[in-house]
Amino acid sequence: MENERVAERTGKWIFQLQQEQGLQFRIASEQEENSHILIEGHEISELLDYLYERRELIYEATHDQETRRREAKAAREASAVNGLKKRRVEPTLYLDDGIQRTRATTA
Repeated sequence: MENERVAERTGKWIFQLQQEQGLQFRIASEQEENSHILIEGHEISELLDYLYERRELIYEATHDQETRRREAKAAREASAVNGLKKRRVEPTLYLDDGIQRTRATTA
């Protein structure tokens, strides 16, 4: 990743990860691009650890009730569909000629 600049614009923020003298992560408001926060080296890892440890709190705070309800409904529906697929049993067909019953083979 030699001097590679990867910039992500969200409509409100600009995130930029680059490697010059070392790894640097810049965060700036799109309205004030010249004013940015610079996080370097090991501090990037510390920030990621901090966010990871608080991922549940972040998720709860950023997903409203309606979104959570839709996600739960989609998960239930997917689970029900997968459950039906797993429980489906192939029917066994028999032929009865009045004397004996034999299993029909399906090809």
